[in-house]
Amino acid sequence: MKPGMKNVSENLLALQNLELGPASPEADRRIEALRKKVPESILIQFDRWLARSRKAVAVVRNGVCCECHIGVAVGILGALTFGEEIQRCGNCGRFLYLAEDEPFISSGPAPQTKVAPHRRKKASHAR
Repeated sequence: MKPGMKNVSENLLALQNLELGPASPEADRRIEALRKKVPESILIQFDRWLARSRKAVAVVRNGVCCECHIGVAVGILGALTFGEEIQRCGNCGRFLYLAEDEPFISSGPAPQTKVAPHRRKKASHAR
């Protein structure tokens, strides 16, 4: 696991909340401090979203991106869970944040499917 990748997504979410919230000298100081903790390449993409007055970070709830409301691939959910690297929504392109309290695996049992018995076709002997 790469150290700090979970922290980068947390910092992005906090930065987004400050940037979209009311302006104040305290908020400006916190914004400046958070921006120093995020890699420049990610900040460039983050700023492009904000320049269009859109959120750059989407929270994942129940396996769904909360901005475009499309299901997130299981592989991306796994990477978010283990904090391997920054992940983006496959549909809207936003950076994804998986909250600590969000379960990766559903709590209910897997649905059981009934398998129909295999029936043999009668052989036709045309001679």
